[in-house]
Amino acid sequence: MKLFNQCARRWVILVAALMAPPLTAEPEALSICAACHGKNGVGINPEYANLGGQHEAYLVNQLHAFRSGERKHPKKNDLAAGLSDSDIQELAAWYAQQEWVTQNNGNANLVEEGLNRAGYCHACHGMQGHPVALEWPIIAGQSAPYIENQLMGFKEGLRYHPLMVNVVKNLDPAAMKALAAYYTQVTKVD
Repeated sequence: MKLFNQCARRWVILVAALMAPPLTAEPEALSICAACHGKNGVGINPEYANLGGQHEAYLVNQLHAFRSGERKHPKKNDLAAGLSDSDIQELAAWYAQQEWVTQNNGNANLVEEGLNRAGYCHACHGMQGHPVALEWPIIAGQSAPYIENQLMGFKEGLRYHPLMVNVVKNLDPAAMKALAAYYTQVTKVD
């Protein structure tokens, strides 16, 4: 039943995201996210996610997960706790409409190794980090330190997704660094 409820919630979020009109004004709650992710969605620190150009449905899902505590992060859980459903929808729409920025800040010598290691990643995140499912994140162009930290978070149990747990279980830090080097230099495709 829990899986059914999660699937139903995702469909409602997806339909709402697709039907939402484009934003013209900054969301009232933007300052909550902009302190770390910038108004345009570019993280102010390489360890922070870039949200600009990200899938709106993915952002809605993550903000709901932070708000409910399903996704654990002390600062983000506290900040998201005060967001209404409307705030979440507006923030997700805002960031989804911003321009995607490619960080390209990984070790250039590891890009080919990262490409060779990305086989498991391609199944969900696409050949170049652009998934077809709007509920999954675009990882192409994210900052290398951010990608490494997220992979390590899945491995250490700080983040959870049943598929990601299996993908990262045998990755060592060097492999994570190579994957990050590859994905950080991939640009967004239209």
